[in-house]
Amino acid sequence: MTSRRGIALLIVIGLLAVLAMAAGMTALAARVSTSAAFASMERLELRTAIDSAVARTAVQLSREDDRWMADGRLYEMEIGDVSLRIRALAEPGRYDLNQGNIETLAALLEELDVPTLTARRIAGALADWRDEDDDVGNDGAEAGAYRADGRPPPGNRPFIAVEEFRQVLGVDAALYAAAAPYLTLNGGEAVTGRYAPPRLIEATGVSAGDARRILSAREGNRSIPEVNGSAQFDPAQPAAYAIFVEAEAASGARLSREIIISLPGAEGLYETLSRHSHVFGYADFLDPEPDA
Repeated sequence: MTSRRGIALLIVIGLLAVLAMAAGMTALAARVSTSAAFASMERLELRTAIDSAVARTAVQLSREDDRWMADGRLYEMEIGDVSLRIRALAEPGRYDLNQGNIETLAALLEELDVPTLTARRIAGALADWRDEDDDVGNDGAEAGAYRADGRPPPGNRPFIAVEEFRQVLGVDAALYAAAAPYLTLNGGEAVTGRYAPPRLIEATGVSAGDARRILSAREGNRSIPEVNGSAQFDPAQPAAYAIFVEAEAASGARLSREIIISLPGAEGLYETLSRHSHVFGYADFLDPEPDA
């Protein structure tokens, strides 16, 4: 009889242990579910705030008076509990992969600490990538060179995404990460110095001294000085912009986006062309150089 009672007691204890484990797992699952739901709601709040910031920026860029400058300068605002850092950059202020001058690309790469010979070869390879023929240009590369390097052949067509620059012969992951912020498909044959990031201004052929004067004039909202070089200072209102938004919630959660928009008319009406996710601080390439 005693033996049976002992066995029964062990069974009861075992059942209680199982129930306790089940209760613990249920509580843990509930906490995880609650945490996931909170994170999801917080991410939604950040995304919504970013979308609102883009809409407000589009309005500010289309105003006749007190228009926001699309040269990468920082604007800040708060939407609800979300703090936002916003920079607008007119797309003609970046290097156009399909239309841009090859010498400008080589100079930009040198500004990014790429050796001169390597920069020229990459620029030449880009020229061959985007043209339609199989003829090797100056410092260029066609299918044979790509095969020797274990890469797919060049497109021999216009670029359809900035990410394709990574496929150009000579471009590795580190170089792509450094160069990508300066690249676009919505620019023109020449970089517009009125909007260009500091490093890209000098890459257009403007001297360091003139580049400093341009940046100083932009900072003071003064007329851009006439300079020698290949930079263009077209005052026409651009049709496309890159809007960089960094959003931070009260909890410290962060989200960074780059939204490319077209702004064909007034009243802030715009069309989203593309969206890109970035790490926080990605837009710092727009800051003036320390010696500027």
